[in-house]
Amino acid sequence: MPDFSNPQSFSIILAVIVPGLIITFVRTQFTTGRMQKHSEAILSYFTLSAVYGAIALPILDWFRQGEITDSMSGGLWFLLVFIGPMTFGIALGLISKTEIIRRILHEIGINPVHAMPTAWDWKFGNMKEHLVIVTLKDDTKFAGYCGRKSFMSSDPSERDIFIQKIYDWGDNDSWVDGGEHGLWVASGEVRSIEFFPATEQGANIG
Repeated sequence: MPDFSNPQSFSIILAVIVPGLIITFVRTQFTTGRMQKHSEAILSYFTLSAVYGAIALPILDWFRQGEITDSMSGGLWFLLVFIGPMTFGIALGLISKTEIIRRILHEIGINPVHAMPTAWDWKFGNMKEHLVIVTLKDDTKFAGYCGRKSFMSSDPSERDIFIQKIYDWGDNDSWVDGGEHGLWVASGEVRSIEFFPATEQGANIG
């Protein structure tokens, strides 16, 4: 067990675990927002820290070539252990969010495993304003508008949703503006959701 009271042991832990932990945490804010248990993710922390270290250490050596005071050394350590991993995590998160590398790999015939674990995470993590038709398990249907004030849970055990504006059904299944009221749907009640690109101003189909 590492001795946290030993400055040398503490420095080693900072170097091999903390960067990977920070990178993972920041990256997940762009994907699912969820992290594994630390006991299960410790190997990925080491791996990410190693990759980050391979990038950061040459930069550190470059700084060491100049004259560094004690105060500068403390700031550089903070930069490398905390700010650098945050920046690296943001970069990885944006790459996952925009699927840039995935698109390039698709162009050359490679289909890697998707960074998003479920279709729910993928769709709602990238969704803009949409009209939706939600069908519940008892076949009840609701038509609504999902915008910035709507919410879809990122917790896999609580897949509830809140739709900020609900429409009434008119003649011939047209949508009629029923006023400003939303709808919360409990976890496990949704059978399917249909999506139609729209803005709130153009949502009145009926």
